[in-house]
Amino acid sequence: MEIGDWQSTQDLNDVYREIERLGLERQVMELDAYGFTVVENMMDAQTVETARQAICDICEKQTGRKPDLEAGEEHPNWRFVPYLMPRHEVFQDVMLNEKGLALITYLVGKSAQLFSMGCHFKGPGEGGEISLHADASLPAPLPSYAVICNINYALTDYTKEGGCLAIVPGSHKLCRGPRPEESRLDAVHQNPNAVPMEGPAGTAVIWHGNTWHGSFPRRIPGLRLNLAVPYARPFMKVQERYGSELPQSVVDRNTHHPRFRQLVGLEDSYGWKEEGPRFLDQVNGGYKEEFVNRRAASGLYA
Repeated sequence: MEIGDWQSTQDLNDVYREIERLGLERQVMELDAYGFTVVENMMDAQTVETARQAICDICEKQTGRKPDLEAGEEHPNWRFVPYLMPRHEVFQDVMLNEKGLALITYLVGKSAQLFSMGCHFKGPGEGGEISLHADASLPAPLPSYAVICNINYALTDYTKEGGCLAIVPGSHKLCRGPRPEESRLDAVHQNPNAVPMEGPAGTAVIWHGNTWHGSFPRRIPGLRLNLAVPYARPFMKVQERYGSELPQSVVDRNTHHPRFRQLVGLEDSYGWKEEGPRFLDQVNGGYKEEFVNRRAASGLYA
């Protein structure tokens, strides 16, 4: 079917053309049907190595212990390494990955913002699981459309014994988070519907914000590193502060990309003080407010 310039789906038309250009039609089908999809080789080997080394350097500064990717004994269980995007150029490039942006735009619209970017840095240990949960942290029932979505990049090979990501297929359609008895992934009790997301480094798992997910404990030597990159609709309060807080060097490096300023909140219309809202132009003697053109709070793809 050829996508037309249909007025009833005017925001979706361009989004879906980009999906077709990148060959991601199957991924869109899987997102709708199962609440997640997997893209192999989303990150090339050099990017994986650069991101992994940058995270290890940050973790060593935080802990005073040099990470050992083969043994992992100095970093048992897991810790979260936050606020990565401004801290290395490789993370900015990952945020702007074109396949990733196409899929997150399908899920949370053109006005999506970066919610956070961090690493779940996991060594061996029986307490290293992360319980199943949904990222859309709103009271049930959750909206059926995604208010948040996530891209999880494997920076080391993913296996169940190695503590990989877990997904419950189809859970996005329940429109609620898991109950306590449904959330466990520890050594004794594990939700039988939780599926391990196994695959080589460079693989990405993308999911709807309602989808239940977590991770298994790591039971073998070594470290498991990921890059968790959630995006959200602009009416959601993001976890990490970007916008005017970003170093000017980060803004200057990425200003050429048409989505960068929107993703990091530099195009926000709200949050004014005594100066009032910003305006784009004058129309018929009056002002046309910038936020009038933003339909993200009510439209799925704007």
